[in-house]
Amino acid sequence: MGTHAIVNDSGSAGKTTSAVSLAALLAERKINTLLIDNDPQGNATLFAGAEAVQGKTMAEVLMAERSLEEVIVASAVEHLSVAPAMRSLNGAVVALTRDFGGEQRIRVALKALGDRFEVVIIDCPGSASVLTVAGLVAADNVIAVAQPTLKELEGLPALEETITKVASLYNPGLKLCAVIPCIVPPASAGTLYSDGLAQMRELYGDLVTPPVRRSVRVPEAYSRRLPLTVYAPLEQASYDYQIVLEQLFAREVMP
Repeated sequence: MGTHAIVNDSGSAGKTTSAVSLAALLAERKINTLLIDNDPQGNATLFAGAEAVQGKTMAEVLMAERSLEEVIVASAVEHLSVAPAMRSLNGAVVALTRDFGGEQRIRVALKALGDRFEVVIIDCPGSASVLTVAGLVAADNVIAVAQPTLKELEGLPALEETITKVASLYNPGLKLCAVIPCIVPPASAGTLYSDGLAQMRELYGDLVTPPVRRSVRVPEAYSRRLPLTVYAPLEQASYDYQIVLEQLFAREVMP
């Protein structure tokens, strides 16, 4: 079972869209995939077409009140299951900071699942919170998502520092394995984004995947409670995610 944490340092950069799209594409290949919504906003749950049940969410898993098996629900895509989140996940933050071994909860919960899933994708919050640390402790590798802008690029070193600390304290071998440039406008939008892409590639080299173009279909897909790649499979951004996944397979980052 490969476990991948999808992270970003500032939010609103396509993180959840990337997590859900990659999970859906894996499922379409008949790879049994689990999407863990570890973000209190619960957007990944809704985007995947899943429904959270009060008292049976990642909050209860993180507070050691339920197992992952008890909270997992079906999604809108065959072969894709979801461990859902609600706003109640905010309450788990307090428990995680107070309880001994709280940062290990997701890792332990996944171990109890055994080999039920071939791939696990963890959608982490858009900040370096205790929830993000718990996701990183459970992960085999990290995939960062960022817009190619100065603000986003400035956040990546802080994210790398968090990964390094988690690796040294809890999870030896954990490392950043890919950076996905997202919400990239056309070249006609000016040099800001093209310069940002160039700088991203200069800093992270082969870790940078092909970019995912900006798409007006993303909010439409979310409102329909369908992953972008299912709602609009011929959309340019859906095609971009397929190319990204192919590269992650070729580099053995996934599955």
